[in-house]
Amino acid sequence: MRKYILLVLSLIKIALPFYAIYHENKPRVGPIGNGPAPTPWFLVTSMVLSGIAFLGLSIIMFVKESKGKNGTH
Repeated sequence: MRKYILLVLSLIKIALPFYAIYHENKPRVGPIGNGPAPTPWFLVTSMVLSGIAFLGLSIIMFVKESKGKNGTH
Protein backbone atom coordinates (compact mmCIF):
# COMPACT_ATOMS: atom_id res chain seq x y z
CA MET A 1 0.00 0.00 0.00
CA ARG A 2 2.91 2.34 0.75
CA LYS A 3 4.26 2.06 -2.76
CA TYR A 4 0.93 3.10 -4.31
CA ILE A 5 0.68 6.15 -2.07
CA LEU A 6 4.30 7.03 -2.83
CA LEU A 7 3.66 6.64 -6.57
CA VAL A 8 0.59 8.89 -6.57
CA LEU A 9 2.20 11.54 -4.37
CA SER A 10 5.37 11.59 -6.45
CA LEU A 11 3.35 12.14 -9.64
CA ILE A 12 1.45 14.96 -7.94
CA LYS A 13 4.73 16.43 -6.69
CA ILE A 14 6.13 16.38 -10.23
CA ALA A 15 3.00 17.86 -11.86
CA LEU A 16 2.19 20.56 -9.31
CA PRO A 17 5.06 22.98 -10.12
CA PHE A 18 4.23 22.87 -13.82
CA TYR A 19 0.59 23.66 -13.08
CA ALA A 20 1.66 26.53 -10.81
CA ILE A 21 3.88 27.99 -13.54
CA TYR A 22 1.05 27.66 -16.06
CA HIS A 23 -1.45 29.29 -13.70
CA GLU A 24 0.97 32.12 -12.91
CA ASN A 25 1.60 32.92 -16.58
CA LYS A 26 -1.97 32.42 -17.81
CA PRO A 27 -3.39 35.57 -19.43
CA ARG A 28 -6.00 37.30 -17.30
CA VAL A 29 -8.50 40.05 -17.90
CA GLY A 30 -8.66 43.28 -15.93
CA PRO A 31 -6.31 45.27 -13.74
CA ILE A 32 -4.55 42.59 -11.71
CA GLY A 33 -1.08 44.05 -11.27
CA ASN A 34 2.21 44.21 -13.10
CA GLY A 35 2.19 40.77 -14.66
CA PRO A 36 3.52 37.50 -13.30
CA ALA A 37 6.03 37.54 -10.49
CA PRO A 38 9.49 36.11 -11.16
CA THR A 39 9.46 32.39 -10.48
CA PRO A 40 11.92 31.07 -7.88
CA TRP A 41 13.41 28.33 -10.07
CA PHE A 42 15.27 26.71 -7.18
CA LEU A 43 11.95 25.81 -5.54
CA VAL A 44 10.51 24.46 -8.78
CA THR A 45 13.53 22.33 -9.63
CA SER A 46 13.95 21.02 -6.09
CA MET A 47 10.29 19.97 -5.98
CA VAL A 48 10.50 18.23 -9.37
CA LEU A 49 13.77 16.49 -8.45
CA SER A 50 12.37 15.25 -5.15
CA GLY A 51 9.28 13.99 -6.99
CA ILE A 52 11.52 12.10 -9.43
CA ALA A 53 13.46 10.62 -6.51
CA PHE A 54 10.25 9.45 -4.83
CA LEU A 55 9.06 8.03 -8.15
CA GLY A 56 12.29 6.04 -8.40
CA LEU A 57 11.84 4.80 -4.85
CA SER A 58 8.30 3.69 -5.66
CA ILE A 59 9.50 1.82 -8.76
CA ILE A 60 12.20 0.09 -6.70
CA MET A 61 9.53 -0.98 -4.19
CA PHE A 62 7.38 -2.41 -7.03
CA VAL A 63 10.37 -4.32 -8.46
CA LYS A 64 11.35 -5.75 -5.07
CA GLU A 65 7.79 -6.91 -4.46
CA SER A 66 7.52 -8.59 -7.85
CA LYS A 67 10.83 -10.41 -7.30
CA GLY A 68 9.64 -11.52 -3.87
CA LYS A 69 6.41 -12.99 -5.26
CA ASN A 70 8.27 -14.98 -7.91
CA GLY A 71 10.64 -16.43 -5.33
CA THR A 72 13.75 -15.00 -6.98
CA HIS A 73 15.48 -12.82 -4.41
